[in-house]
Formats: sequence, structure tokens, C-alpha cells
Amino acid sequence: MPSRPRSRRLRRASYGALTGALVATGWWVGWWAPERPWRDAVGWGEIAAADRPATGPLWSAASTQVPPPELRWLGHSGFLLRWQGATFLLDPNTSEWCAIARRRLRPAPDLGSIGPVDAALISHAHLDHLDLPTLRSVGGLGAIVLPAGAERYLSGSIEGAVVPVRAGDSVRFGSVEVIAVEAAHNGSRRHPLRSRLRALGYVLRVDGETIYFAGDTGLANDFAAIGRRFRPRVAILPIGAWAPRFPMRHYHLSPDDAVEAAMRLGAGVVVPCHFGTFTLALDRPDRALPRFAAAARARGVQWTLAPLDGERSIGGG
Repeated sequence: MPSRPRSRRLRRASYGALTGALVATGWWVGWWAPERPWRDAVGWGEIAAADRPATGPLWSAASTQVPPPELRWLGHSGFLLRWQGATFLLDPNTSEWCAIARRRLRPAPDLGSIGPVDAALISHAHLDHLDLPTLRSVGGLGAIVLPAGAERYLSGSIEGAVVPVRAGDSVRFGSVEVIAVEAAHNGSRRHPLRSRLRALGYVLRVDGETIYFAGDTGLANDFAAIGRRFRPRVAILPIGAWAPRFPMRHYHLSPDDAVEAAMRLGAGVVVPCHFGTFTLALDRPDRALPRFAAAARARGVQWTLAPLDGERSIGGG
């Protein structure tokens, strides 16, 4: 048998090799890449001018009696949505780090000054979607809506009534009805591929006008059924963290998948998310949006970018 000193040397060498491999992998994948201005972080310069979206309201006020919402992007899958007097946060994550991945998108919004928030809608418990420091930073948070079972991960220091929901459940905030819908994704806190907990999407509805927030999902989700039932005017769809396609295709939409999902939904306009902010798979955060833009143009799917919170505008030339 090897002596104890030799055994310790072997263990140290093994730990050193593992650490070195992790550091090399992190450098190659981009876990620790420095922050960038939004145009660099999302790959805006790689989008052909003809593929860039128009900016402006999500729909024409003349087309319906329900005015469009104010929608601002917080980075990754996070949004601030104000509609018909109600204020929502969708999967907000403004932290500098997500596990071992550093935030790449600058600036990181400050949610402490946005005023009262009726509800934070959390699609599932993964670290990039249920970010506890972000929720703690929100003053005047009325409620946290999240998949049943995920409430176990909330700490007592977070404000707001906890509202666990399952697919089909609905909650009302003022004139806005929030309906939980299915998603093809796992809902665990830390395990990336399997869980007994569910992930959800949300439909926000006012007098027949609907906004669909998909959260995280694969293309196996029944988008056609969601489209038939709710006829979403706007679909907020994830487009990043798709590589390698196996096994990620079961859990995340690729840019091309997102275009296909939009076609099945019959959505009027798509707002992409889940890109440009954290490196969570083997694809780079700045690769998703240019690929999505080209696929959307090829299939005639209308899309836009929500303004980035902290910037006057996003998109354009």
C-alpha cells in the first residue's frame, strides 16, 4: 500500500488537476468574462441591419381598447412590467453572480427605487430565475407567485405573500389576471436536469389581451394549445443556453426553436430573453440574438427588444 505521505501527494495532485481543469473550462466557456455594455453583451453588432427590429410600443393603441404595457428588460429572463395600474417583476435577477457565472450585461438595474410591486412571478426555482438577493432588494413587494413546492427555497427575510400555484391556477392583481401554464423544464433548485418540482409559464390577461411569459421551456411544450386558448398578443420567449443540443433541447429553446414556438403560438410579436447576461451552457451569451434575428426574418416572425432598464432605449441603429 502507498504510504500516507504519498497518498496525500496523490490527493493534492488530483485536486490540483481538477481545479486546473475547472479553471480552464471556466475560462474557455466564459464564466468569468468581464461585464460589457449591452450592445457587446448581446451581439448587437453581429445582427444585419435588415434583421434588426423596430422599436416602440408592443402594440398599437388604436388596435384595441387595452393599452400596451410598459415592459423593461432587466437582463437574462428578468422584466419589469407595468400594465393597467399593476406592476410585476418576471424572474428578476440583477445579481453580479449566478452560481459560478459572472454577469456580463451592464448595467445591472437597481430595483430598490422602482416603487411598490404587486407581484414577482417566478417560473421555477433554478438559481438564475429565483434569485433571493434580487427579491430582497425590492421594496414594497406584495406577493411572490411561484410553482408549488418551490416556496421551500424562500427565506423569511423576503417581503411579500407567498402564492404557490400549479398549471391552470389563476391569481388576480387589480385588473390583470395571471394564469399559470405548463412548461417543458425541470423545477429543481440545483439539479439542472431532473426534479420532482415543476416549472411554469405565465399568461397575463386584461379584457382578452394577453402576454405570455414562457420562463424556461423546451420545444416539447404544447405551444399550439397555449396559442389556441390565449391567443397571445406578445410572447416573451427564451432563446439562449441551448448548447449542446443533447440534452439541452429537452429543457431550453434554441433561437430557431423560439421562432418555431412563436409560429405555433400565433404570437403577434416576440420579445426574446435568456441571453446576453450569464454563461450557463456551451453557447456564448452573445450568439443567441443574432441567430434568432436571422431565423425570425426568414420565417416572418415579428419581434422587438424591451428597453434595457438603465438605458434610454435599446434596438434601433
